[in-house]
Parts: sequence; structure tokens; C-alpha cells
Amino acid sequence: LTARLRTQVRRKRYNDQLRASVTQTIEMAVTDGLTGLHNRRYLDSHLETLFDRAVARRRPLSVMITDLDRFKSINDAHGHDGGDDVLREFARRLRKNVRGIDLACRFGGEEFVVVMPDTEGAVAEKVAERIRAEIAQVPFAIGADGKTIEVTVSVGVSSVLKGTDTVASLMKRADLALYEAKSGGRNRVVAKAA
Repeated sequence: LTARLRTQVRRKRYNDQLRASVTQTIEMAVTDGLTGLHNRRYLDSHLETLFDRAVARRRPLSVMITDLDRFKSINDAHGHDGGDDVLREFARRLRKNVRGIDLACRFGGEEFVVVMPDTEGAVAEKVAERIRAEIAQVPFAIGADGKTIEVTVSVGVSSVLKGTDTVASLMKRADLALYEAKSGGRNRVVAKAA
């Protein structure tokens, strides 16, 4: 009886560890390790669903693409550790300024995407402006010595259009708006209606 009990306890521990390992692997597959936000793979698989749901229910949906201004110069001046500190802090501030139902993802490098279900374009633009202002107003701490640097962000916003809109065109409009924000002097929000 004791031998069987030990075997069953050992088997249960092994199964628990296996379950935890699988859960951790799945989490790592959809989460950006540096920022803790969802990654691009997760965005690619869920944006289509959110888009289709919004269109089917005739509900608004907005997308915001953010890009940290002159991020390469941050990495050059403060090393990749300093750049990583900035990315982590930006992700924290981004999470703080969006709702729980919003999908915040690291798109790649210093670009982040937020998908906002049930959000009209004008509201999404206000949220983007609030995020932009907070990033610009409060310096970012880098390193253990408490040094701070100024960081700004450019943001492009687009919303689902009535009719024959697609996920690709929604993202393209947001990307064009971001490009316009960057070429217009950075540290600004541009919303593309069409």
C-alpha cells in the first residue's frame, strides 16, 4: 500500500509539472518576453476575429499603432539594456492607459499595436493623445543609477469603415497615419478616416 501510494503521488507530481510546463510554453508562444504584452503572433490570430465580430455586430473597432521616436539613438546612447528599460516602461504605461478588453501587443522592435473593440475613431484618437502626452511628460528611468531620459511617441489611429473594409486596409490606414505622424515632426497623433 505504501509503495502504491508513493507511486501515485510521484505520478501526480509529474503530471502537475507537465501541465505547468505546457501552460508556460503556450504562454511564452503568445507573450513578448521583454514587455509582458501579447506578441505579433497573438495579434495576427486575434485581430481577424475581433474585426469580424465588429463588422457582424455593426460595432465600431479602432486600431492604434505606436512607435517610439528615435529609439535607435536611445539604444546607441544607453545600450540595449537602457533600450529594454524604455520598452518595459512604455509597455507598463500603455497597459495602464487602455481598458481590459483592449488588445495591446508588441508589434515588433519599438512598435506597439492596440486594438480597441467598441471604440469610435474620435475616442481612440483621444486615448492615443492621452498616451502620447503621458509618455512625453514623464521622463523614463533607465539603469539602476536612477538616470532619466525624455521619450516621445508617434501614433497612428484608424477605425473600421462601413462597407467593404478589411483587416489589411484597417492596418494599412493606421500605418499610413503613423508614417504621417513621424514625417510631420514626431510626438504627435494622426488619425486616418479613409
